[in-house]
Amino acid sequence: MASRLVGLEEIEAVARPIVERIVWCPVATVGADGAPRTRLMHPVWWWDGERPAALVSARPTPLKVRHQAVHPAVSGFYWDPSHDTVAIDADAEWVDPDQRAEVWDAIRAVAPPVGFDPALIWPEGPTAADCGFLRLTATRIVATPAAQEALRWQP
Repeated sequence: MASRLVGLEEIEAVARPIVERIVWCPVATVGADGAPRTRLMHPVWWWDGERPAALVSARPTPLKVRHQAVHPAVSGFYWDPSHDTVAIDADAEWVDPDQRAEVWDAIRAVAPPVGFDPALIWPEGPTAADCGFLRLTATRIVATPAAQEALRWQP
């Protein structure tokens, strides 16, 4: 399906309500072997910069670290039964461990269900050995409300 290229303000007006209603999305990565892997994630998006950006909790497992190092691009897809969809392609980078407490607080400060308390995952706090966060920076967004024209944004 063709999509119409739009500016950031227009894509936000359509995509943000869908993303914030659905909250969870499968996120795909590609490993060094070229094989895709998909995980269910809860990115918390901010729309106020030059490019939408998200923070997402992610344990830095050896597999995830290898995938991100070789192919730092990810793709997420939000869908609901009414067939509203938003696809977001993004560059992913691990948040420096020194910034984990700041990211923790930023995610916790957003009202649920969009934001959440990371203590649900790491009761011992942001210094937990397996605590990690990814910063996603959007490179392309396609928003398609049910039975309507698809809108596409790229920086």
